[in-house]
Amino acid sequence: MIQDKILYTDGHDVTITDSKFMVRNMTYHLIGITKHGLHILKPHRLPGYILFIAGVVLLMCSILNLIPKDFMSSMEVAGFVLSGKAIVVVIGAGIILMSVLIVGLLRERYAVRIATAEGEKDVVVSRRKEYVTQIVNALNRAFHFVRSNRPRK
Repeated sequence: MIQDKILYTDGHDVTITDSKFMVRNMTYHLIGITKHGLHILKPHRLPGYILFIAGVVLLMCSILNLIPKDFMSSMEVAGFVLSGKAIVVVIGAGIILMSVLIVGLLRERYAVRIATAEGEKDVVVSRRKEYVTQIVNALNRAFHFVRSNRPRK
């Protein structure tokens, strides 16, 4: 029995040989992969934008006196008396700050996407583009190796 030649391994989850692409406990035969490449997964920032708009609306309503004075009673916090208007300003500013943090912390992720007879799959996903690029390049080498060592008719 001929042993597969290892073309790439990250030492943990990913191994590429001259005939197989192994990720964790899944094995994909190279002849079954019809397409592969790097795919960028964009984060969903819409919830952060909606929170930002809600915070701005609260802030503007309070600043422009669109909230009735009896909407919320005053509150004492750490020896300070906050009016209902001040409480709404603090809540609006807090929501704005939270939304900016959410949108700012969301990062793109990168995936090795393959197409097989079963459909397309993101088989490796990482925040590190270099790692995913290494795997895609190793797959390119593996496919080149398979084509160049195929028996000629």
